[in-house]
Amino acid sequence: MPLILLTGYPSSGKTTRAQQLKEYFSTVVGKNVVVLSENDIVKNKHIYSDASKEKELRSTLKSEMQRLINQEDILILDGGNYIKGYRYELYCSSKSNKTTQCTLHIDTSSEQAWGQNLKQEETCQYSQEIFDALVMRYETPDGRNRWDAPLFTIQPEDELPFESIAAALYERKAPAPNQSTQSLPLTSTNFLYELDCVTQEIVNRVVEAQKTCVVGDEVSIPNSNEKFLLKRRYQLSELSRIRRQFISFAKTHPVDDIPRLAAMFFQYLTSHLV
Repeated sequence: MPLILLTGYPSSGKTTRAQQLKEYFSTVVGKNVVVLSENDIVKNKHIYSDASKEKELRSTLKSEMQRLINQEDILILDGGNYIKGYRYELYCSSKSNKTTQCTLHIDTSSEQAWGQNLKQEETCQYSQEIFDALVMRYETPDGRNRWDAPLFTIQPEDELPFESIAAALYERKAPAPNQSTQSLPLTSTNFLYELDCVTQEIVNRVVEAQKTCVVGDEVSIPNSNEKFLLKRRYQLSELSRIRRQFISFAKTHPVDDIPRLAAMFFQYLTSHLV
């Protein structure tokens, strides 16, 4: 299923837009449409105040998305999808399935979204604390990032650009899967050792470079032609956390090419750093 990824503040109108998209693609285009909604899984909004439960939610949505996606029908993922790194993981999943995707940013202001939240049934409302936290954590999509592109930004008063969305899904080629997005068998008994060494070397290089470099400098990445732009000062704990996440991710996407492995970690690292 070509993927339409909805993202926006809580109560910004994503579900309404999802239903509009479903109606258009099922009646006008004649496609089978499946809406995978965060609302169908979340029974209590307090889940968003518990980091481990929210992580579980994202994992469940991603697993369900991977189960449903194919090259013909439409899959609409209706959820906050507010983390840049999570959108990147979804992009990798659609890419590995050789299907297209686009992103719809439902760009409702926080004030309007809060007002819409108060109009819902009390059991479905976000508390002020949780709402504000989700707004604060929201990472706005950027069409210059390949995992957010093509990006459609929708204001509350806008009509959906149905034909442009359909063209983005059906009139362009899906990105070709490569070793950084395909699940391959382990081709080297030393893969985990190489994974550990390559990622640790990159983290060490960034940490060491910050001792002599200033913000705005570029750091050469070991085993790769990539250069890491120092946009700010990065803590070792932050880099190590992302490295651990990447190692878990890479175990299901193994490669036997060290330069490619280094490039994969570089892409993952830059997409997860705010």
